[in-house]
Amino acid sequence: MSVLLIELETKGHHISSYLRSIVTKLKKNKEKIIFLTTKEIKKNHYYNFFKKNTKIVYIDNIKYPKKKNYISLIKFQFQNYQIIKKEFSKIIIKNKINFVYINTLDFLDKPLSILGSPFGKIKFSFLYLNPKFYIDYENYFKYLVKKKFYFFLFKKILKISNLSNIYIVDPLCNKFLLKQKRAKFNKISFINDLGSSNEIKKLNHTKKKCRKILNIGDKDYVILIYGYIRRNKSLNELFNVVNAIKSKKKIKILIVGKRDEETRKFIKNKLNNNEELSSKIINIEKFADDLFEKIVFKASDLVWTGYTKDFYGSSGVYFLASVNFTPVICSNHGSIGWYSNKFNIGYSLDLTNKKKVLSVLNKVINNKKKINYDFNIVNSQYNFIKFGNSIVKRFK
Repeated sequence: MSVLLIELETKGHHISSYLRSIVTKLKKNKEKIIFLTTKEIKKNHYYNFFKKNTKIVYIDNIKYPKKKNYISLIKFQFQNYQIIKKEFSKIIIKNKINFVYINTLDFLDKPLSILGSPFGKIKFSFLYLNPKFYIDYENYFKYLVKKKFYFFLFKKILKISNLSNIYIVDPLCNKFLLKQKRAKFNKISFINDLGSSNEIKKLNHTKKKCRKILNIGDKDYVILIYGYIRRNKSLNELFNVVNAIKSKKKIKILIVGKRDEETRKFIKNKLNNNEELSSKIINIEKFADDLFEKIVFKASDLVWTGYTKDFYGSSGVYFLASVNFTPVICSNHGSIGWYSNKFNIGYSLDLTNKKKVLSVLNKVINNKKKINYDFNIVNSQYNFIKFGNSIVKRFK
């Protein structure tokens, strides 16, 4: 079988986790893989992996709207749709394509529902990471019409005859769809989210050695903020309580990962205006490769997986924490709250409640009793190999 993979977003876990897991499985099955993406992928840490395992068809980098509003985002989606349709018509002339997989539908779900498939009669499937049609926002009535409209468009996508599967990793969305008339949603496959960017492998370094690499004291208490650092990771909520933590241990906030310009300025301003906070921050702005990722997790005592109220999706960092056997503190809403209620690998709470956040941090940091967390249960269900296998086995 010859499979065309499509991914226009070359940063973050879309490429490094989801698509790499799928390519790994396809190569194991000895399938022919053609990969349509942008030239931006050449800057990605995993570029050599894709270059080695797929035939890459490059297009110009997609142009994100400077001002993000509903109109500009819709226009952005239609532009992406036309680019994919045009490039597919070129690819199909030179290559036999049996199946198409879109790794991130969120970039073109609206035009797909209106214009239909850009792939003619060829079967296709896609991963839908952040559906919005099921979310009960705080201002419910304000968003009610928008929700109903989104759901209407989603049901139109389901009627596309050559659509094979819609993969959903959001457990709350799946719960919502299970309450509907299931016959209408037989093309939907709920897939366990991907836990790590890699197969689970142990790091031989000791915790002491990892801390020495990062210039962290043996007796310090380290809270890790990891991944692509954005404001919606509730940075402000953590920064606001760090100085009030009561502990004999020195508290260190280890921030590791790339970030956008807004977040970079936010962190810089916070540190410049608060000398005590600045002394507790270890700020590493770079992409963490496989080895460095394991080092920073092993050096840490707790992982901050907080998200602001407008974020309802899943968290790759939550599963990374589990893979690295490190407990979490996370939000109590959205998918991350659902996972926290299901699995015992830390604490979840309303992060806007400063008093509660401080209370939980004091409890966790000063607790002398060893707590048994269910890391192995999470890791057995949510992992790199299982994700790719679950997706590829449904390709038709």
